[in-house]
Amino acid sequence: MAREASPLSGLVKKAIKSLSGSKHITEEDMALAWEEAAGEKASRHSRPTSFKGGTLVVNVDTSAWLYELTVAKKEVLGKLGVNLKGKKIKDIRFRIGDASKRKEDERKRTSEKE
Repeated sequence: MAREASPLSGLVKKAIKSLSGSKHITEEDMALAWEEAAGEKASRHSRPTSFKGGTLVVNVDTSAWLYELTVAKKEVLGKLGVNLKGKKIKDIRFRIGDASKRKEDERKRTSEKE
């Protein structure tokens, strides 16, 4: 005789599935996804700084890049949806700020190749 699953066991399974699927997005995850979505050139002048409430905040180093990325926002949003561990990104907010960490990482990669 097969035993019926109780409503409680269904809730527990659903909770476990939901918790296991909600992976924390690290700064490295954001940076890699950003570089793939925005492209190498744009990623040299920008850096994602946070992801909260479905909004990705990205620092850019000049107003020219702020404009360029704002124009490309819809396209980049589409690409990011695939790259960021299945997390739903509803919006990107660009702001002028320090994008230097990205530049430091690139300098390290360049010096390692030499």
